[in-house]
Amino acid sequence: MKNIFVQLKEFFKTYKKRIITVISISLLAVVIVAGISGMVVYSKLKANLKYSQEDLQKIALVKVPGEVIKVEKELNIEEAVYEYKFKIKDKENMLQIVKLDSESGAILKVHNQKDKGENKNRDGKNNNQHGE
Repeated sequence: MKNIFVQLKEFFKTYKKRIITVISISLLAVVIVAGISGMVVYSKLKANLKYSQEDLQKIALVKVPGEVIKVEKELNIEEAVYEYKFKIKDKENMLQIVKLDSESGAILKVHNQKDKGENKNRDGKNNNQHGE
């Protein structure tokens, strides 16, 4: 067993420059490939960005009138598009979350905080006694 370590030590001493060269070239190749991949993804995302944040905010405010509290920009890697999440305080002082697609301008999801407070049965119907 000790003999193996001695042989490895001698191997590394003999081929030290070659080993360093191979490792350096390998790392350089990884960095270049990562950079090219990043540029390709960025250009695809840039091409899919057809609606600006301001445009999407107007669309969200048409759907849920109120005051925009916070904006989150998320990357959907599968479809290579940005999705914007607008947190809006509506006229009833409830928080509404509207999620939009930056490529199509479509509303992907509207999450109403007031829906959480309602008492619903298994069928999804309200159990309120006021006939709502």
